[in-house]
Amino acid sequence: MSQVSLFLVGASGFVGGTILNSLLARDDRQRFDITILIRGEDRAALIREKLGLKTIVADLSDRAAVLAAAENADVVINAANADHPEGAAAIVEGLKNRKAKTGKTGTYIHLSGTGALTDSAEGEFADDKVYDDEHVEDIKAIPVDYVHRSCDVVVSNAGEAGDIRSYIVMPPLIYGRGTGPFHQTSVQIPALIRGALKLGQSCYYGKGLPLWNGVHVQDLTNLILLLLDDALSATPKAPNGGDGFYFCATDSYQWKQLAQEIGTRLHALGVIPTAETRSFTEKEASDVLGTWAGFAYGTNSRSKAIKAHKLGWKPAHGDGNDGLFESILTEYKFVVEEGKDQAPAVHFEEMYALGGKK
Repeated sequence: MSQVSLFLVGASGFVGGTILNSLLARDDRQRFDITILIRGEDRAALIREKLGLKTIVADLSDRAAVLAAAENADVVINAANADHPEGAAAIVEGLKNRKAKTGKTGTYIHLSGTGALTDSAEGEFADDKVYDDEHVEDIKAIPVDYVHRSCDVVVSNAGEAGDIRSYIVMPPLIYGRGTGPFHQTSVQIPALIRGALKLGQSCYYGKGLPLWNGVHVQDLTNLILLLLDDALSATPKAPNGGDGFYFCATDSYQWKQLAQEIGTRLHALGVIPTAETRSFTEKEASDVLGTWAGFAYGTNSRSKAIKAHKLGWKPAHGDGNDGLFESILTEYKFVVEEGKDQAPAVHFEEMYALGGKK
């Protein structure tokens, strides 16, 4: 196999770190010449020392650095920021320059999210609308100024024009413990757990009626690597460019139901006094969940993964199978560990790529 130059953006994060660990644990690890874009020389030094990888100390705002790195890459995986169109444009331009110089079409796998599918429910109602990724016209109809769409359009348009081979992966709520060297947890479930511990009761936003989906971080990672392998194959089969949108939902839940599951489990542990749930007050929601509480915890966003399954994706988690609700105690343990030590955690010794447990 020929050497593949891979530029990974977001390796210090929850998903990006799990992608990195999974890449390094592969039997064909030596096939990949990996360069990491990372903020901070301290973390970059650890990546070089512990993993022996090349680093670029910058972020997506450094257009020159991002463009140059993409220009030298066969593949770019961007798992850093789904709302940084300037960074996405720099990656696209770098890959286009590469094609102009070498005649080779580069691959861009972009991590977006089903936040792009959300409505304005504010916790008040459930919606039966379900998007599926074989009807890309419904996705493309979402306004460009909506969440994630400014990036998605940059990537998709370049792929549709044939300048790059593009894939946009749109996960719902991501759960489970990550396996990367730094950040190993998601946002929403830990925030709801912290809120329950702070208030003594598990709460939901508004009436808690909207519906969402979830996916385990490793299943999401496996889909990204499946797309990578397909793109590098002699005869790629996965739709890309204008058709290259991929959902990956494995779990379905209602926000109130999630709050009830958190309350039941934390009460059984004896860490909150009741399993009963209630709605956050407006101030509580702002304090616990942040200013985007209504969007992040009170909307409908439902998607169905069709193309991923056709490609051979086989998620190991989901409804009734070590799924989202079963991950709550894992997330709780992380919240407790985090509370004991406010220093930034480093997890190189846990990476199974370095001999840690899977």
